[in-house]
Amino acid sequence: REKWRYYPGNKLASHALGIIGYLDDTIGGRYGLERYYDDVLQRNSSIYANFFAEIFHSVNDKVLKNQRSEGDIVTTIEPNVQTLLEKELGEITKRWDSKSSGGIIINPVTGEVYAMAALPNFDPNSFRDEHQSVFVNPLIESVYEMGSIIKPLTMAAGVDSGAVSAKTRYVDKGFLVLNGSKISNYDGKGRGEVDMETVLSKSLNTGVAFIVTKMGKSKFSEYMLNFGLGEETGIDLPNEAMGLVENLKSTRDIEHATASYGQGIAMTPIITVRALTALANGGLLVNPYLVKRIEYDVGLKKNISSPPGKRVIKEETAEEITRMLVKVVDTALLEGAIKIENYSVAAKTGTAQIPAPDGGYYKDRYLHSFFGYFPAYNPKFLVFLYTIEPKGVNYASHTLTHPFAAITKYLISYYNLPPDR
Repeated sequence: REKWRYYPGNKLASHALGIIGYLDDTIGGRYGLERYYDDVLQRNSSIYANFFAEIFHSVNDKVLKNQRSEGDIVTTIEPNVQTLLEKELGEITKRWDSKSSGGIIINPVTGEVYAMAALPNFDPNSFRDEHQSVFVNPLIESVYEMGSIIKPLTMAAGVDSGAVSAKTRYVDKGFLVLNGSKISNYDGKGRGEVDMETVLSKSLNTGVAFIVTKMGKSKFSEYMLNFGLGEETGIDLPNEAMGLVENLKSTRDIEHATASYGQGIAMTPIITVRALTALANGGLLVNPYLVKRIEYDVGLKKNISSPPGKRVIKEETAEEITRMLVKVVDTALLEGAIKIENYSVAAKTGTAQIPAPDGGYYKDRYLHSFFGYFPAYNPKFLVFLYTIEPKGVNYASHTLTHPFAAITKYLISYYNLPPDR
């Protein structure tokens, strides 16, 4: 009968849960699941109402007028996994003095979100002194240029279309000049004649740009848009933003080349995660969700599950990209330092320049991103992490690799996953 909620987890999963608050004279859900499912979670009872009048009023509402039914929601969020994610994000933010950090842990086959967190966060029990901006869920509402974690999508498009294979070779000079503009590898160095596996393991910008030239701009854009980069995912949270992908419609080669390595196009983290699940689950675009069941006060229960997603790449393409990403972890990522002997793990880092107000890019500000899934050929989890403007470090491999490894090992142990190799 109380007007306010009590959240025993305090700040835990605050962006996903949201808050109850007043808008003028009306109280209700204002952010997160509280807002999205407000029609279920809203309570009409009053501590001043006559008991018998309230009973018959409820019967009248629910039966005679067939109005909405009050109830509870059961989320997909696993509290221990959520706690672990927030702990790791806190350590990342503190160690590197980042502006903000975030992450998502999802089942890449079903779309169930086990954990979703962004820092800074808030306590929904006591939020009146917070600036309104802290309530915005950046995982759903904010778009970023994601950098090299987009490269596996470009590689998948190239392989799926038949433009390249893992063994296709090109000559890497370390840079390309397109439409009068120069793009370079992250270190400006050329590797000579290399294959597509090396493009992912060495994260070569020129290599994914080469894939676009082999595919053609139109086919490349078609694949990237089919991955859903420019649309909402439909996740059950309010205010979802769409991706900014106008560069994929450009007639200029340079825009498509930069898009191939995740610059010049911007997506929300959840859009990015959904696209990457297609690499993990055999080529399907899943529908992420946070509520798995609604339990109505009248005694009915409604189970919620994600419908099968559309196919965006062939199953064999997804398996080939997975094999290449496993090789990245086993041999290239910190020189194989996080390889797990009896488990296959597929992963990729991303380091993106942050756009400046003048239309260019900051020379000293970056967004670091990381995604990985495991067991790679029958994945139960996909983990996505990012941190914005970390200080004193250049690459995501240094900021996010070890947190990812810690999360991976915890999930393998917590869920007792059997070895797969």
